[in-house]
Amino acid sequence: MTDLTHYLLSNTEETADFASSSRYAGAPLNVMTDDRGTERVFVSRRFLPQPASIENVQSMTIREGDRLDLLGAAYYADPTLWWRIADANLVQNPSELLTIVGRRIALHGDEGEQ
Repeated sequence: MTDLTHYLLSNTEETADFASSSRYAGAPLNVMTDDRGTERVFVSRRFLPQPASIENVQSMTIREGDRLDLLGAAYYADPTLWWRIADANLVQNPSELLTIVGRRIALHGDEGEQ
């Protein structure tokens, strides 16, 4: 079996035990066995939601001094939900969202969507 096939078949019934506000909450766990026979448990890869699946999208304009944790607190009443802003804008490096003052960025509109 190839490494890729083994990886794809390594899903477990268990899910990750992260805080409910984490982007990894409820993510499936995978297990792989290395060459020495040691099992390695890891969280499955998380794919960004596609824009068509994000309803109620709002937008905002970046201002000097904005920080993702402060925006998470302002828009979702929880600074740890900053990752929802990154998801809404399909970025892998969240800091790139704040580099241009005046840039318009998307926000998830419904706090229940994740």
